[in-house]
Amino acid sequence: MNISMRDKKLLLMFSGVAVFGLGWFFGYRPQMEEAANIEAANKPLEERLSNLLELAGNRDFYISETENAQNKINEYVSKFPSDVKEENGIVLAQNIENSLGMQISNVGIATKEFVASIDGSTEEEIAEQNETMSEQANSQTREQIDEIEGTDSKAAEELQNASDIAAAQTDSTSQTPVLYRTQDTLEFTGTYANLKDVVAYLAEQTGRLTVDNMNASYDTSTGYLTGSIVVNMFSMTGTGNTYTEPDAGQVAYGTSNLFGTLEKATANTAQTSEENGSDGQSDNGQEGENTDETAAPADDQGQS
Repeated sequence: MNISMRDKKLLLMFSGVAVFGLGWFFGYRPQMEEAANIEAANKPLEERLSNLLELAGNRDFYISETENAQNKINEYVSKFPSDVKEENGIVLAQNIENSLGMQISNVGIATKEFVASIDGSTEEEIAEQNETMSEQANSQTREQIDEIEGTDSKAAEELQNASDIAAAQTDSTSQTPVLYRTQDTLEFTGTYANLKDVVAYLAEQTGRLTVDNMNASYDTSTGYLTGSIVVNMFSMTGTGNTYTEPDAGQVAYGTSNLFGTLEKATANTAQTSEENGSDGQSDNGQEGENTDETAAPADDQGQS
């Protein structure tokens, strides 16, 4: 088949166009799409890199500010006691009575309530975390006990006791600082000046105390104010602080005789009787001596 030169040129031209189209469609176009995707993916990375470079330039500033913030947090956290127990509310009421002269007739102690965790954990999450840590500690201790139980039963018993103590501490204190609140209700009788003094007294305490609410009414029969003060007593676990028992001072645990007045009266009566008996004995002795002296001459006369 003979093809003219003109047809050859047209065929060559169409072949070139076809090759160019196929190259663009199967080669250039995918590469352009991939380049566009890479460019889109690089934009957030470039922004991230820019932020990291900025942070690196201010590294010393951020480290210094972080340390200052952590020191402030540690100082604030250290002011919280590790726990608040029943005796804390009782001793607080006793100190108010002794220091301010206000009469506290009743102390209502509530249970400890969860307030918040420093990392935002809920009460259920913290309880689950403590339970997991306690189980892990018990598992490790159980393995150690099994290893030494056959050779030294006393050492195994001591290790078990230490494990029980550690588990109890783990249950009561989490690794994350957790804030708790105990509300104590103090029923009082006092003056208006006592009421203001109580607010100032609570503000001066080293523990974290706040007045939740206060109710007072005037008693016309006595001329005093009667009412109640609800005190929030805060505590925080996971801070490394240890519980310190409150100082209740000297407390009288009892008396040898409930009827001290009657005992004193009996003692006075016995002392009086003893004194009277001593006088009578002295008189009788003197009379006996006189009788003997009087009777002696009579015997002498009888003998002569």
